[in-house]
Amino acid sequence: MAIVFTITIFCLSVYPLASISVAAYDPIYVSIDGKNCIAISEKSEYIIRVVGGPGDEPGGNFSFTAKLIGPSPAEAKVIPTNGKSSTGLFRVNVTAPPTARDMILRINVTSVSANGTLVEKVTKDFPIKVLVPVVITATVRNDGNMSVKNIPFAIYADGLKIYETTINLDPKTSKTIIFNWTDPYLKPGEHVITVMIDPGNTLVKLDTGGTSFTTTIFVGKTDYGFVNALLIGILLLSVFSIYLVYRRPKRRRMKR
Repeated sequence: MAIVFTITIFCLSVYPLASISVAAYDPIYVSIDGKNCIAISEKSEYIIRVVGGPGDEPGGNFSFTAKLIGPSPAEAKVIPTNGKSSTGLFRVNVTAPPTARDMILRINVTSVSANGTLVEKVTKDFPIKVLVPVVITATVRNDGNMSVKNIPFAIYADGLKIYETTINLDPKTSKTIIFNWTDPYLKPGEHVITVMIDPGNTLVKLDTGGTSFTTTIFVGKTDYGFVNALLIGILLLSVFSIYLVYRRPKRRRMKR
């Protein structure tokens, strides 16, 4: 009797596992700061901030492209249309079209690693409403004999502050401030406009003795949209002179 043994040999091939690289960075976040309502033909600045993605690593960078959706390039512009930065901070200027309409500022962002092998992209839309403004004009004149600096100036509409700044005026000079009031919820009818200067009454006052000038305007509605309202306030400033009296401290007598 023959006994036959069959031996089967299994060859196990061992291959090294491929190394997997995991990107350790946060998602891209884009913010756009600027006015979402602007006047027709107005030029307004928008600030773009980008963080996250492979561009956050040392040596990485961010880039962007910008365009307006809605109006034609001949009607509205955004400048610049592209840029590159290691900080992720960009500024663009938008010029509105000459007619009221809605448009979108579209920002395409790219975040790239230092060696250029890792790339992430994201798009951010910022809606902008273009309106026919109510134009508020105020002329401030310094009729005093002293220069005034950093005087607070504010405009209120129906009790709400809609604009503020500071002004500097030399003696016998004036400054005209023009503000485009663009409120998408503005209703036709009467509105109370108040111009206030130096509300603390520390440096200047009006010739009437107060610090504010109030008038009522009428915003009508026609087939052409809102009618511009013009407010001209002539504020005469009387400058107070503030005298600081320095008193020399008394000498102490020496005790004997």
